[in-house]
Amino acid sequence: MAKPGVRLNAGLLAAALLALGLCAGAAATHGLWLPLVGLADDTPRGRGSPRAAAQTAETESPQDEADRLTRQHAERERAAARDAEDAARRKAEAAERARRKDAPAGTGEQSGTPGGGTPGGGAPTAPAPPPAPQPVAVEPAVETAVETVEGQQFNPNLRGGLDEASPARLRGWVMDKFEPNAALFVLVFVDEAQVDQFRADKREEHKTLGTIWRFERPPPEQLLDGQKHSVRAYVFRPDQHGRTELAGSPRQVNQGSIARGKLEEASPEKGISGYAWDPDSGKKPVKVKIAIDGVVVATLEARGKNEELARRKITPTDTCAFAMPWPEILNDGLEHTVQVFALDNELGTEHEIEGSPRVVSNRNGVANNPPIGAFDICNRVVLAGWAWDPDAGQGSCDVEIWIDGEMFLQIAANSKRDQLKSSRVTPDPYHGWVLSTPGRLLDGATHTIRVYALNYPAGPKVELQGSPRQYRVEENTAPMGGYWYAAEDSLRGWAADPDLGTEPCEVEVYIDGKFWQKFRADRKEEWLVGSGYAPNAEHGFFIKPPDWVKDGKEHSVQIFAVNYPEGPPTNLGTRTIGVNSVFPGFWTQDKLIDTRVEKGLYVHAVSPWFDAYHKGVKVGDVLLEYGGVAAGTAEVKDKDGKVTTPGTMTADFRAWCNTRKPNETARFKFWRNGETYEVDVRLGELKGQ
Repeated sequence: MAKPGVRLNAGLLAAALLALGLCAGAAATHGLWLPLVGLADDTPRGRGSPRAAAQTAETESPQDEADRLTRQHAERERAAARDAEDAARRKAEAAERARRKDAPAGTGEQSGTPGGGTPGGGAPTAPAPPPAPQPVAVEPAVETAVETVEGQQFNPNLRGGLDEASPARLRGWVMDKFEPNAALFVLVFVDEAQVDQFRADKREEHKTLGTIWRFERPPPEQLLDGQKHSVRAYVFRPDQHGRTELAGSPRQVNQGSIARGKLEEASPEKGISGYAWDPDSGKKPVKVKIAIDGVVVATLEARGKNEELARRKITPTDTCAFAMPWPEILNDGLEHTVQVFALDNELGTEHEIEGSPRVVSNRNGVANNPPIGAFDICNRVVLAGWAWDPDAGQGSCDVEIWIDGEMFLQIAANSKRDQLKSSRVTPDPYHGWVLSTPGRLLDGATHTIRVYALNYPAGPKVELQGSPRQYRVEENTAPMGGYWYAAEDSLRGWAADPDLGTEPCEVEVYIDGKFWQKFRADRKEEWLVGSGYAPNAEHGFFIKPPDWVKDGKEHSVQIFAVNYPEGPPTNLGTRTIGVNSVFPGFWTQDKLIDTRVEKGLYVHAVSPWFDAYHKGVKVGDVLLEYGGVAAGTAEVKDKDGKVTTPGTMTADFRAWCNTRKPNETARFKFWRNGETYEVDVRLGELKGQ
């Protein structure tokens, strides 16, 4: 009788172990697996107790603590990954059983016939091929956004800023919105490879953010070779999933050697004036060249005083202004093109500054419009952009491509870019240019590429927006993409990774800061063909959000393009659904970079897909009023922290826009080059695109 009893005890033991395993699996599924991971740890018993943890914290250095917490975090991720794999396997097995159960009679897939064969042992029927990918995402089975092992790229509770990434130092700050005293660590990547990890340990009480933790570190040795590098920084908590990329990341290091500035004034009353400086030269003044119709008429040093430059932190010093009297040659009644170039102190290269070129005249004579365009793609596959001269109409203009100060190639900007026509930037779509990346750029050194549009029928050539670019071949090219539409019924955009060639990449969707689902960006978007963004059309996405976002509440939707084969993803942006969200057609920033206007919001980008662009709003304008409200005023609080005067800065302006309705018309007042103008702008996207 003893043997049956042994069998009974063994069965009870097996049942207990099975129950324990099921409990652990359920805990992992619901995010409660963290305390259970210690069961698999080989550390001595009792180390996980609060007293032992406190003793360990007292004896460990910050780096030891970081290493220990990272090991624990990695072990937890591995355990969670195993649980997720088991759950996925069980789900696949259940789906296969259901498929066989539902298969029509005679197919050889009836329930109870493993392998799809007949009970008599006949040959199994070949399984049906998987269905082709559909452009519209299938409604997910989950009903809420959940944090999974697969979606560990984002932690919505963390934030911070990468204030500086240079050969001198790494500097910034991080914070946890809900647990301000939590231990926060920073991950640093250089050219997509992790090079450093450390704890942010300098506590500071910020007047608006509360408790933040600052960090300052010597630069990684990779930044000391004088070459161009891309630096990314993330904040994470070892005891939580996910990480958050810091504001200001990624930063391009060793790209600051380019001299820069702004042409502020070009008028008979005030002459030609502005400011220029070289970020790598400290207070050493730079030289500027002033050209009229392509001919240099003056060279002078930008060493004049303008106290506004330092007060507004536009430049590192207030002694980098320049000015010259109005040249007599501009008083002949004809239109002329004025250009200003800053000369780099170290390289000696010329760089056209912001606000240049400027067409000036005595309001009579023959007009010659300068060409416009952009240099917007630069990777190891292609160089690409667009250019158009209004004087050429539907004809194409040529662009010159310069590499390291030498003219490399002249090509016609006549390739098809459908969005140029559909956004009404040009009269037809044939104004793009695409060039396979020259082999001389792939030697591992840093190169400077500049692109100019030639003036038609004559006149000075104009450097395109986005030029110059410094390029150093990367082992892993980050994905590109756009996320231009979000509503309760669809999320639209595109994504492509040059490392995948014609194959589609994946995108991850986060709703309210939590991973929801992953999709393939394989929807056909014909406009991509010939643009340089992707070699074929199958790189779009059209995703249907889950039904639970239609609850009348506001939801933020963030989309990342997954990097192949590995590396940080590309953030395609965050949009809000579930509430009214209206875009005015232009972006503003609080910081004014023109010293001639006291208050307002600086327009730093204008979208050609919206009415503001076609009503003449330009980059460099200053928004003075919106709907009769004066822009650029900070909010005022009393001693108790109560707002007594609402602010009208960029965040407040965006909130005001969201009180409007799509296609509603609003009046805006702008400032440009010393003069103001008012314009009625239809809010929301142009129809018929």
